[in-house]
Amino acid sequence: MAGGLSLQNLASCWTSMMETILVRRDQFTISPSGIIHKPTDAAFTPHPGAPFSGITRLGQLGNTGPNGCRFSADDVQRMLRQLWAEYVASNSQLFNP
Repeated sequence: MAGGLSLQNLASCWTSMMETILVRRDQFTISPSGIIHKPTDAAFTPHPGAPFSGITRLGQLGNTGPNGCRFSADDVQRMLRQLWAEYVASNSQLFNP
């Protein structure tokens, strides 16, 4: 197919679009004011005095990067919740009035 996509190229594009990037702890910034996944800007900001209630921002979750790969929204959100729960448990003095 001159000038078009061959079936092989189309299959390659489809496969690369479906690839996900591994979510790692070092991709997050955590502070008393919330947690951010740096590569996607997905974040959770707690309400004052209620560390598990707040605003979740999805940032660029679900978007495919220029290399055809993306972060799994489920994996990022799961890690975000897990790391935030660990942070609150380890720093309870910051969240108790």
